[in-house]
Amino acid sequence: MINLIRADLRRVLRRPVIYIFGVLMMFFTLVSGFSEDAIQQLSTEKMVVAYLIAIMASVPVLIGLYGDDFRSGTMITIIGRGVSRTKLMISKLISSAVLLAGYYIVAFGELYVLHTFAIDANYSPNQKLIFVMIMFLGWFRNVALFAFASILMYAFWSVAAGLVTILGLIGFLRIILNAVNQNGNFDLYSVTTDGLIDNAVTAMTSHDFPYQLIIVVIYFVLFIIVGSLFFKRKELDL
Repeated sequence: MINLIRADLRRVLRRPVIYIFGVLMMFFTLVSGFSEDAIQQLSTEKMVVAYLIAIMASVPVLIGLYGDDFRSGTMITIIGRGVSRTKLMISKLISSAVLLAGYYIVAFGELYVLHTFAIDANYSPNQKLIFVMIMFLGWFRNVALFAFASILMYAFWSVAAGLVTILGLIGFLRIILNAVNQNGNFDLYSVTTDGLIDNAVTAMTSHDFPYQLIIVVIYFVLFIIVGSLFFKRKELDL
């Protein structure tokens, strides 16, 4: 599995699009609007992580990591050489997590420099901790989205299905569920990975135990299991 991950990382990191999206991410983050008020700045950074960074990181990683393999049949060749589908799927998710981490580390450094030196938001120790958790949980949420999208990618053998799923969940899930909640008594958003992570950040802000993260981990494992089942059932011309 380690060799599969190394091969994926070397191949993807040779693609210029990875670095182009990284530069674009840094530029759009820089012009997103900032405030010297610490609370407002933290809220802005949360939105930047949830939408801008998630989208700018997901598109090149998904296309670079899965696109060529699906089109060229490389994954089929690897399976034909005796590598199990489950191992191949997990190696892809680990590679995704590593590549996504690169974007979030760059974004973390940029936002830290901006709110510490450029605008002097003067974060308290607790707000600094929240900032770190927002970045970490933003990355974890993104990896979970990849795990969920892989279900559809392997079911339909289509990278486009995964890309539409991820962009749709990032861009429209919160809006759609909030609209549904206005006409019902049950908060659907609170049981999604996004809602659980938001509530976990709120819990940590109040110095409570973020039990919601346990549920997110359970979701993540279920996504992998279901995706693996679809992948195993998929008939491929080996």
